[in-house]
Parts: sequence; C-alpha cells; structure tokens
Amino acid sequence: MPRKTAPAPLAARLLLLALAPLAGVAPAPAVAQMTLDMFQRVPVADAARAGDVATLRGLLIAGQSANSADINRIPAIVLAARGGHVEAIDLLVAHKARVDARDRDGSTALFQAAQRGHDEAVGALLKAGAAIDAEGPQGETPLIAAARRGYAQVAARLLKSGADWRREDHTGRTALRHAQDGGRSGVVTVLKRAGATQ
Repeated sequence: MPRKTAPAPLAARLLLLALAPLAGVAPAPAVAQMTLDMFQRVPVADAARAGDVATLRGLLIAGQSANSADINRIPAIVLAARGGHVEAIDLLVAHKARVDARDRDGSTALFQAAQRGHDEAVGALLKAGAAIDAEGPQGETPLIAAARRGYAQVAARLLKSGADWRREDHTGRTALRHAQDGGRSGVVTVLKRAGATQ
C-alpha cells in the first residue's frame, strides 16, 4: 500500500507561492486562492491580529487581500488596530486596505485603537486618512471612546487632528461629559485646553 505524502506546512506553501513569480511559475490555483488554512483561520487576519509583520508581508506579496476579515467578519486592519500594531497597519494600508472598514459591531480601526489607548496606531490611521469622527457602537466617536477610558494622549492627538469635541453619543453626552463623569481629570484638562465646554 503506497504511503500518503503529508501536505506541505503552511509556511512552506506560502514561501513557494511568494517565490513563484520570480521563477516564472504560476502558483497552483488551490494555493493562489487560499483564504482559510486547515484550522479554518484566515492567515492575513491572524497575522494582523498578532502583529506578525514578516508573515503578513509574505501573505500580501503572495496575493492575499489586505481587506481580508477573520471568521467573525473583523477586518484585518481592525484586528491590527486592536493590538496597536503600527507596522501591520502601515503594511495593510500600503496594500490598499480600506482604512475605515468596520467590524460587525460597527467599529472602525481608528475607534478600536482610540478606545484601547494605542496612540501611535491612532497616529498611523489618521495619517492614512481615517475618518476622525466616524461613530462606533452607541454613537461614540474615537474621541469620546478615548475620553471615556481616560486616554489623555490619544484625546490630545485626536483634537490636534481636528476631532469635534461637540459630538454627542446616543446618550447625549460629549467627550468632556464622559471624562468628567468618569473622573478622568487628565482628559478633562486636555479637552478644556482645546476649548471644549459642556
């Protein structure tokens, strides 16, 4: 009885796929169109979530889409933003990722970075043209999300980039009101210096 040959590891298949154009060899259709691995994961989304820039670069060069989403429909750029992975964000943007793509809850990458206090990721997304006042869940803008959680540095960056402190969420509260209600004194100071009032 002939022995079965084990399938090549994912990393090896991706390497062959990336090198194929250099050798003038067309990749096998099953590999070229691969979106899920054997564990039903989306490699681009997984690499973005982990901030694994080397793997992400290889996947994108091999033809995988920068607009891939994981099995929960969370776009790769949102996953990268959640983790504050600036290099991954930059790489996805360079490969035409939609910077304002939303997850199934309506959050953009900028919203996710802001609510987690990832200041450098916020900067990278703003540089890429992210909509600064795009509303997330409950009508919160990135500024409101940062203010509510006490991220003064993020709030300052957003305000400097033109975020509207007058915007209200679905409860009718502004970023300043959230910061005051939550005892976020550092954010209150930043907002008042920017001219925010009740």
